[in-house]
Amino acid sequence: MHSLIRAEAAKADHDRRLSPAVVAALVEAGATRMLAPASLGGGEVDLPSWVVAIEDLARADGSAGWTAMTTSATSSLAWYLPPDTAAEVFGSPKSVIAGTAAPVGAVVAADGGHRVTGRWGWGSAVPLCDWVVGGAMTPDGPRLMIFPSADVTVHDTWHATGLRATQSHEWEVADAFVPARRQVWPPALRVPGPLPAFPFFAFLAVGVAAVALGIAARSVEEVEALAVTKTPQHGRGPLAEEADAQRDLGTAEARLSAARAFLRAEVAARWAAAVAGTPSTPQERARLRLACSHAAAEASSITRLAFDVGGGTSVFESSPLQRCLRDAQVAAQHAMVSRRLFETYGKVKLGVPTDTTRL
Repeated sequence: MHSLIRAEAAKADHDRRLSPAVVAALVEAGATRMLAPASLGGGEVDLPSWVVAIEDLARADGSAGWTAMTTSATSSLAWYLPPDTAAEVFGSPKSVIAGTAAPVGAVVAADGGHRVTGRWGWGSAVPLCDWVVGGAMTPDGPRLMIFPSADVTVHDTWHATGLRATQSHEWEVADAFVPARRQVWPPALRVPGPLPAFPFFAFLAVGVAAVALGIAARSVEEVEALAVTKTPQHGRGPLAEEADAQRDLGTAEARLSAARAFLRAEVAARWAAAVAGTPSTPQERARLRLACSHAAAEASSITRLAFDVGGGTSVFESSPLQRCLRDAQVAAQHAMVSRRLFETYGKVKLGVPTDTTRL
């Protein structure tokens, strides 16, 4: 699967969508349902293993890794649904779900549920989905509404610089009825287990960070390969023999390894707590989110460094280095790994009052 994804990455970037073959491979491999319960055909993957799997897929192609990340992260909702609803949404082994959590949908009370109208952005992978999640504000607070794809209209708005094949378009529903059983707001736990005990709102942040690190790892890999074959203009030998390139490559590898180690250590610690049934404190959740934002920021910087080392070669469409740079920069712009999380961590660490409900 990874070799197929690599082979088709450039075309996917050009076409602004993953090929049907890549989508089918992701679905067949279970990459879109990694966090769903095994009882519903999901992978029920532990979070440390999920981080490794997502990074590996993003190393093959950022857009493919992102698609696997957002769909498998959304598949974790199966843990919070009533059994009959979970079976309805996830009963088919090829069912794919994604969406947008921001509670921008407007609701009108209806017998047995709500009628929902709204338009959401950042709908990564929504065109691939059988079911789509959209956040809405109800009189009882925010809810994630689950719509069948037939209720959803996708607008072709994702004309972005990077992660172009994620199809993160705007999408909408108009007066769609959502029964109460397809409305959920974690952590309303339905099924016991360590995965639903993990901080829910950290799933996406961890996934975005893993994608970013995979993209950065690919950029280091590409510049290593380039350095031994390219002789720069006016150079006396291969790029690999130049001290600046050697130093920059060492710096990139060190920063990548450090960011990866920080993220994986924090994920492992929070996962161990979830397995033990120990709730994570606000300080612990803040540190996990710090590791996520740090990974994304470092990935953006590392891909820029690799791009610079590549020189003129990097600017051509034939070079994966330009795609890595664009993809990493877009990933780092995601709100879940915003640089504001550095401020949030500082406030929590220093005892300054701040909202920690979404950590």
